Amino acid sequence: MFSTLFINVLSVFLMMIPGYVIIRRNIISESALKDFSHIIVKVLYPSLIFSSITTNFTLTKVLESWQLPVSIFMFCVLGYLIGLLYAGFFKSDNPQRRKSILFQMTINNYSFLPLAIISKLYGEQHMAALILSTLGAELAVWTLGMSILNMNTGGFKFRDLKHLLSPPLISIYFSGGVLLVLHLLNMPIQNIFDHNLLLNYTQKTIYELGQATIPLSLIMVGGRMGKIKLGDLKQRDLWAVALFRLVLIPIAGVIMFKLLFPEHPYLNVMLIVAVMPNAIASLVMGELYGADQKLISGTILITHVLSLITIPLWLLFLL
Repeated sequence: MFSTLFINVLSVFLMMIPGYVIIRRNIISESALKDFSHIIVKVLYPSLIFSSITTNFTLTKVLESWQLPVSIFMFCVLGYLIGLLYAGFFKSDNPQRRKSILFQMTINNYSFLPLAIISKLYGEQHMAALILSTLGAELAVWTLGMSILNMNTGGFKFRDLKHLLSPPLISIYFSGGVLLVLHLLNMPIQNIFDHNLLLNYTQKTIYELGQATIPLSLIMVGGRMGKIKLGDLKQRDLWAVALFRLVLIPIAGVIMFKLLFPEHPYLNVMLIVAVMPNAIASLVMGELYGADQKLISGTILITHVLSLITIPLWLLFLL
């Protein structure tokens, strides 16, 4: 069983290799990765969101699944509280390091990597459930996360909430609006596609664009990993964050999810999110908000490498 789970996870990580190679060999520039990210975030991922949610959910099912975003938001808060405990025991005089550690404890890779793993293990419905859960994670990033990164300038600011109007989140809101209209009309979406050739082919185009999200996002992640220096790994805090991110915080999260949502049909989605490594996006956010880039890049590299073993072990235990 472990070997099967390991191979499934390994096949996801193998998709990162082309990105790593093209960056290490300077086939494309680092600025191209940024353009790559724009395509994924502004076109491909919104397409996947729309096609997954409208195909696999009804308005009633969305409302019944409110626990998904709430649970992931709670998980981020749990990581934040554990991070505060760590900061209390191992105090640092460096404000950059303090907020970097706390942010890495709070926010993990809640979207692209678990999306790829869930697509291997389950199917469209679970992928749609994960996408719905990201609402909670995004709210945590742009409220709790911003209060951490802006620690030296007064914490959370309401202007940070503008990021809740990013293209992926707009796609979630729009998908919800479509489901609301269909609910009011008492009409399944498939009936519309069956009776309108243009809408049918438009839906297929959106679906095919969305299918490119996972491989291209993992290639982009591999490219980001290719910019990380091995010399950044010689820090005690870095290995401590890895231990918390991959073992201790997941233990606390699993206990919380199993106690609060024991019968939820998408409990497995919550559990998979709980065991993910640090988020690649924290590199960009850390650079923008003056965090410790060596610590952030080091934790990303270590947690992703170690998660190749820890994720299958967690899945063997949990699923």
